[in-house]
Amino acid sequence: METENIAVTLDQYKKRPKKKKKNKFLSNAKGFAKQGIYGRGTRIDDDQYNYFINILDAMKNGFEDAEEKVTMANNVLEQTIDQEVHLASNQIVCKVLETLIGFVNAANLERYFTAFADNFRPICSDRFASHVLQKMVEIAFLRALGKNKLRNDVNREKNTAGSKDEPLVKRAKTDGKTISEELYNLETEFNEEHRYNCSQFVLRVSKFLLNNLEDFVWDSCASHIMRTSILSLAGVHVAKGAFEKRGADMAKNQKLYTVPEEWVEVLKEFPQRLEMWPQFSDFPYQEHSSALLGVICISLRATNKQLLKHFGKKILMDSFLKVEQNEDEKEKKIEILDDNDETTENLVAEAAGREGEKIEKASRTNIRLPQVFEYQSAVILLETLLTVAGPKLFTQLYAMLFAGRIALLAREQLTNFLVQKLLLNIKEKDDFENVFTELFNNIEDLLKIGHTGVVEALTAACLRLGTKQAQCIVALQTSLHTPASDKQKAKSFFYCLTKLKPYEVAQNDNSGFVHLHGSLIVQHILNFNKPIFLVNCILETPAEQLVPIFNTPNGSHIVDAFLQSKYIGEKSREKFIRYMEGFYVDLAITKFGSRVVDSCYAAAQESLKARIVKELADKVNMLKGSPFGNLLYSKFRIETYKLSATQWMASLHVNKKQKVDKLFKDIIN
Repeated sequence: METENIAVTLDQYKKRPKKKKKNKFLSNAKGFAKQGIYGRGTRIDDDQYNYFINILDAMKNGFEDAEEKVTMANNVLEQTIDQEVHLASNQIVCKVLETLIGFVNAANLERYFTAFADNFRPICSDRFASHVLQKMVEIAFLRALGKNKLRNDVNREKNTAGSKDEPLVKRAKTDGKTISEELYNLETEFNEEHRYNCSQFVLRVSKFLLNNLEDFVWDSCASHIMRTSILSLAGVHVAKGAFEKRGADMAKNQKLYTVPEEWVEVLKEFPQRLEMWPQFSDFPYQEHSSALLGVICISLRATNKQLLKHFGKKILMDSFLKVEQNEDEKEKKIEILDDNDETTENLVAEAAGREGEKIEKASRTNIRLPQVFEYQSAVILLETLLTVAGPKLFTQLYAMLFAGRIALLAREQLTNFLVQKLLLNIKEKDDFENVFTELFNNIEDLLKIGHTGVVEALTAACLRLGTKQAQCIVALQTSLHTPASDKQKAKSFFYCLTKLKPYEVAQNDNSGFVHLHGSLIVQHILNFNKPIFLVNCILETPAEQLVPIFNTPNGSHIVDAFLQSKYIGEKSREKFIRYMEGFYVDLAITKFGSRVVDSCYAAAQESLKARIVKELADKVNMLKGSPFGNLLYSKFRIETYKLSATQWMASLHVNKKQKVDKLFKDIIN
């Protein structure tokens, strides 16, 4: 590689000014270069090293558009001809290739397909080249399918690669990641031959990994490639940020695509082979094998729910129920049949009863619980399984692992998230009522030790399933020392909830702090079938005490729930809007308070809208002195109101009539 060519290739990317923020990785890399250390991994010469350092430097400034990034990507990959694997195994080059390979043309990508296909075994275990191969599988998956294969029957996360109408380029303060790699590969027109080659590459990598499972299941580098391949075979695409989260979070942050039947057939072989291994029962207790099982479960939910049920039972029976005991104390293996006969139900009920008895004994004699609750990797896998399981498998997981031990698990640092996940996904009212009974008397203890997420999840489940709502409010009142029998303390229920502190502590807390889970609990209760007690508490709280609460990011959403709940009457909403009069200016000039004013205005009747605007117009200088107040000044047309209140009111009637006409336009036509 000649230095002159390097200069020509980079010239167009060095014109834009660099960001002032220093890149620690880059500065360290440049420092090591002066010592003759050219990155970890394979050794490259100083010209090549400097070239890729300069590329990283140029990428740091971002790109004006997708075309510029495509040009750079193709130029860079042309500098690696006949050295693809060697260069990809270097730390610096790997970082460049992983970022740019998603934007190269068909010829350059297929050249890498060929070069890597001849060296799969060493590449899969290489700590740098493996990242490039993983990215190649992801890009091949996207190009093989295209945007037409995106399934419309799945709710997709808003924050993944982008929506259909999202532009490829966001020009404001760009960096290299701003241009959506997923969107580019889905929407760019590639010929059928290239799409076929991409499809074959996904299959080729997947079959290689399948045939070498014994070598790669516990390999930290190959495991990531295998997981990406399995998700691809199922038509599941997960953004890299979401891919690095816990398994259950990854199950939510995904998009589903329709894949060829041939891919699905290869996918089925992964769980079928793994469950025959004698080491299968140990898989959940090791990081990489546990993550692999989680990815398989997510993939099976998208392709084969019957196989997921079978595979989930296998994990439950062979692994999750294991308890380390003496030889004479080993429990008998419980078999769950696949059919829906009474024997299965009886076995589940019997197991639940035994587990309930064991947990009481465990709390007294410190007998170890099933291993699944003692290892983080197994807990994450169980969270994933709770998220993807169908009704029958979910009930079996609950009955055999959770029944009788919910309160204990909710108190433990490692397992309280499991209880939250259980509550988030539980669908049967009977099962939930049993869970509620176990937690009912433990809410105060959970608040004391800081496991507020469990209490929030319990309240959310009461709302979602429409049961135990009154009991939930009573339990919270008791836990916060604001019983209904004591009218003075009961009035502070709302204030104590927002801080999740008992009455005695909350009374001395004059800060504006609003607990996130406390705010969510309030919002859930406001949407209960009978939220009147909490509504009265809010309306009896001094307005000057409400303003600091509503001026916070967590507290401002309480107003949305109050004004939008279908179980809160019109009179209560009007009373609330009137109650806040005199404080609208204080709210309007703050970031989150302005949201509250906007919500109140939107929910108010015309006469109340006029009162809000009049209050703001009386202190227009304060309003216009704040960027947030200035927005409301324009939105509410306060200038028009100051000129003529009558004209402003008339415009409200016009706007209302236009909305009605638009609403009934189709019927009228």
